[in-house]
Amino acid sequence: MDPQRRQALFDKIIDNLRELNELEFIELELFDTLEGHIPAVKITRHSDPGEVKYVKMFVGAQHNEYNGLFGILEFLKLISEKIIDIEDVLKSNQVLLFLPLMNPYGFLNPKKDNKSGYYLKNGTNLNRYWRRAFAPEFSNFNDDNEQYPIPEHTKIVKKILQPYWDNKNTAIYIFDFHETSLLQRSLKELSLNLHHESISYKFDRIYKEVIISNILALYNIPYFQKPLFKTCSRNANHTHIQLSIKQIDTVYEKLLDFITANQDKLPFFFCYSEKSREYCQKLADIVYNKLKERNILWKIYEPSISHQHIYHGCIVLMNDATSRPNVYSMEIECHKQFFNLFEEVEKSKTEPTYFDDKLRSINISLTLTIETIKEMINLN
Repeated sequence: MDPQRRQALFDKIIDNLRELNELEFIELELFDTLEGHIPAVKITRHSDPGEVKYVKMFVGAQHNEYNGLFGILEFLKLISEKIIDIEDVLKSNQVLLFLPLMNPYGFLNPKKDNKSGYYLKNGTNLNRYWRRAFAPEFSNFNDDNEQYPIPEHTKIVKKILQPYWDNKNTAIYIFDFHETSLLQRSLKELSLNLHHESISYKFDRIYKEVIISNILALYNIPYFQKPLFKTCSRNANHTHIQLSIKQIDTVYEKLLDFITANQDKLPFFFCYSEKSREYCQKLADIVYNKLKERNILWKIYEPSISHQHIYHGCIVLMNDATSRPNVYSMEIECHKQFFNLFEEVEKSKTEPTYFDDKLRSINISLTLTIETIKEMINLN
């Protein structure tokens, strides 16, 4: 939480990763950029890309997000300490690629004017360049930072993947770890306004629709109008729910029950492209069901959703833009730990249980990351 100690933490992360080079089948490569080192770890038996049928890539910290970064580091630590047997990770014809810290400048410079480390040094969002890099044949760019050159960070990922990308029969799976404040904010806004505004309530965020859809399914609340959410005009930036006032009252009551039941649980969703839908849904179900008994994740009906409610150059939507077959990219969005680092510092000074609560939440998100990696390694 102390920006002045970020460089020391960054150096420690790199030093710990360097120790992986001493292990058989594991290789660390550090890519120098004008914004700092980008570490990449490869785990495989195969030196010849032609022998590889499956590539699994895990990406973290494109922004000020820590579930991917520290979850990947913890997974690699479990291997180095032999808590996870390397033989359980090495699969025939498969290579694992880990890029835990994609935005070193953001990590090292968490400032108020860059959303606590969200942006690259030039002020742009790294997760907007992927369609341009991997799908140059795509013709309908929107919010892809076209006025900026493709950054070194993106080019490094392309360089790493290129030997496998060239063989179109090689299946490439990319998982991008993210955090968002919108899940908790959506719950709060629904709890404050849905009952009062009722049928006139404006669903201005897809997560609000998804939360309500899950509540209808979880509590077996019947409805008959379809689609459930409908825009009132072609240019509207929101939807309305097609339920009666009485039905909304019931939904609101269950919403409050849902919030109470999930107060200390981690909110999350897996997000898929059209091409990765089937794989991502299967992966999400496996991970969610595996962790369900531990009672650490919020209880939801569907743990995965489509990412096509937005339209920009992110890793997930690159999947549907590229003409290359056998690419499956997806992401996870879970609770944002440090949306505003400076507000979090102030909260830590006044809330007696702040650090215990924060560490518990972070550890749950790392558990979700590690289980996702483990299950994705086994799922083809």
